[in-house]
Amino acid sequence: MTAEAEHNKIMFFIGNMSHSGGTERVLSVIANGLSDRGFTVSVISLWGDGQTVFSLHDRIPVYWVEKERKQSGILGNLRYLAALFDREKPDFLVDVDIILACYSIFMKWQMPDLYWISWEHFHYYYHFERNNFLRKIVRRVVARHSDQLVVLTDEDKGHYEKKLRLRCGITRIYDPLPFTGAFSKQVEQPMIFAAGRLTEAKGFDLLIDSWRQLESRYPQWSVIIAGEGMDREKLEKKVKAARLERIQFIGNVRDIEKYYEKAAFLAFPSRNEGFGMVLLEAMYFCLPVVSYDCKAGPKEIVIDGVNGYLVEAGNIEIFTEKMELFMKDEALRRRMGAQAAKTVMRFHKELILDQWETLLGV
Repeated sequence: MTAEAEHNKIMFFIGNMSHSGGTERVLSVIANGLSDRGFTVSVISLWGDGQTVFSLHDRIPVYWVEKERKQSGILGNLRYLAALFDREKPDFLVDVDIILACYSIFMKWQMPDLYWISWEHFHYYYHFERNNFLRKIVRRVVARHSDQLVVLTDEDKGHYEKKLRLRCGITRIYDPLPFTGAFSKQVEQPMIFAAGRLTEAKGFDLLIDSWRQLESRYPQWSVIIAGEGMDREKLEKKVKAARLERIQFIGNVRDIEKYYEKAAFLAFPSRNEGFGMVLLEAMYFCLPVVSYDCKAGPKEIVIDGVNGYLVEAGNIEIFTEKMELFMKDEALRRRMGAQAAKTVMRFHKELILDQWETLLGV
């Protein structure tokens, strides 16, 4: 399927394309995929250093607002965006974070025929937990003034339909599996892998608490955590205070696949998620997972007892027990890992791109 020659110009608008998180990775997959299907795609990054961590096709331009604007501040951003939209005249604007509606609503007023899609990457109750008043207000603006709201889970779709007076359409589109083809796991190391931004929401402090109960009893095992974030120093101090020797923070990595390939299983200790891209990536590489049943994504990916374990949110003791089960039983790991690789195929990139094309009216 290819996009029609007219009405196929899409601009994705993201906070910072220089980041290395799941949101940025997903955007790169969708943008590249739609470009391959004939859409004219570009990306706007409000912040960033001018370099993307995840590759985009050469034919996809990236506009760096803060670096290229002529005037500082919000007004400077708006003037840059107004000039850009006047020049490029996109058919679709896709916010890759609902908070960017603070800017997008002005672009909609400037171009009334612009089809505005707001793509939410946080779960519905995020603003309550974070006391984020601005996000709460922006969601109401999107509900009334955007053309379409895209959410990542059926759970969130239900919350939006019940809690907000939606004047826009709403669609659930899962994040896509970023890999294609089949993977066959040949060897593994006694290594537990985890990945994500080093923030409170990702729960790596909870993983340290679990590992503290296991390290001395399993001297051949280790934990590797990939990612950066504001809590790195605090987490490293926690590891040092507990005198743990085999838990390592490796920062951002471009070759994350090699860690999935050699890991024995994935630990996913998040307190909350918009979806859980790391779960998809790990399961593609035949890794069973131990995940907290946090809001809102894991329960729509992990089938408890089939491709991993889904543990009551915050229950460190049970999380530790499930980790230990995998550490002790290679046959269990391999059986659940094989199921993980099978079940994750419903998130295949081409299936998700089909849903985006349907949404875009192609």
